[in-house]
Amino acid sequence: MAAKTAAEDGLKVVLIERRKEFADFRRACLQLAYLKWITPDGYLEPFNVEVNLDNYRFVWPKLGFSLDYEGPLVPYTNAIWVSPSGYRVYPFKHELFAFYYPKETFEVGLLSLAEKAGVEVQLGTTALGAENTPDGVKVLVRGKSGEQTLEARKAIAADGFGSRIVESLGLNKRRQVIDRVRELSYVLEGVECTIPEHQYSWLHFECPTFPNTGIGRSFGMGTWGGNTKFVGSNWKDFAKSSMYAPWFRHAQVVKEMAMVATIRTPIREPIDGNVVIIGDAAAPIETWRQGAVACGYQAVKAIENELSGQKGYQEYIDWWQKAFYFNEPAYFKRVVTYASVFDSCSAEEIDYIYQLLQDQGVVPQLAIAKNPELVKKERPDLYEKLKQAIDQAVKDIEPLLATYPPEADGAIYGDGGPEVYLGPWRHYPGFD
Repeated sequence: MAAKTAAEDGLKVVLIERRKEFADFRRACLQLAYLKWITPDGYLEPFNVEVNLDNYRFVWPKLGFSLDYEGPLVPYTNAIWVSPSGYRVYPFKHELFAFYYPKETFEVGLLSLAEKAGVEVQLGTTALGAENTPDGVKVLVRGKSGEQTLEARKAIAADGFGSRIVESLGLNKRRQVIDRVRELSYVLEGVECTIPEHQYSWLHFECPTFPNTGIGRSFGMGTWGGNTKFVGSNWKDFAKSSMYAPWFRHAQVVKEMAMVATIRTPIREPIDGNVVIIGDAAAPIETWRQGAVACGYQAVKAIENELSGQKGYQEYIDWWQKAFYFNEPAYFKRVVTYASVFDSCSAEEIDYIYQLLQDQGVVPQLAIAKNPELVKKERPDLYEKLKQAIDQAVKDIEPLLATYPPEADGAIYGDGGPEVYLGPWRHYPGFD
């Protein structure tokens, strides 16, 4: 998006792409265009999908641009949380919250638009690092003909998790390592799910005997279109359970994907000299596809303002800090509380909590963490267990929270208290 926007605005652009085949995507990804979700992991500003007779259009209304999309879309209208014994809670029920779309289709279309605008594309080329100069920036790359140095007035680092450009600029020295993740995901054919409307649903199953993967002891499954399902690496263990084994009698793996990432605190000011760092390269987790596109667009506008003598970089920093919730410390409180609140609960205790929350349209982990008093009268032992887990989760990340400046706390949503960081998902304030 950055290359397309810059070229359309009259700048000379070289796009460096590591993949030899642009459409060869192997990184684990559910590939959803979120309109909203249970937790604001990615982009907070509004994002819309227009469904027309002959195509679709992705719209960023606050930023004032849109992109046509001509590939398939699968609507997601249910998010179903399932307890060990099968009790169900629906954070979303018959409510459109996302679309599945193959990101290779979207990005190949975007690349085509960039090339039509005059972008020089170098496939099979890896960015090894960047160095600011008095007049611009040098970027060291390695391609088919070996290593070479490219020189430009400005550069945009969009090389994702493990960005070599970010590392070469020394920006990771200011970031705290949170975790290192190695995750496999699979696409299966032939899963015979019996939950109604599963083909339009994200399914989350509580599995208290499973290891905690960082998002709780659970198994997740979503639809990729047709008869295919996206599942995590623990799907074989889930398929052994007596309740769900029949679903997987004829299941076959048709695709395997991987993700290897070092998760760090965000770069709060993602500008270094003449380099703008965007998307996942500056984030602790995914900015979502729509967030990455927004970053590319905004980075180009910031650079153009700088080239014309305006303070474009500060405008970009201000936007970045408001558009992504991970720039507030409350984001991590939400994540760790969600992941650990059931960690020491038995299957029976989780079932009990789910029974209390049926028909409430909530995320069970967040709802019970926000109001553990729901169980206090009937199950005081469970209440104490939950309180201890909630308190310990936040205590464990105190060193991480201390890396944020005081002004970051509540900068987006308010005071950052439980009502906020355990409450329902919301757009950036003023756009609900």
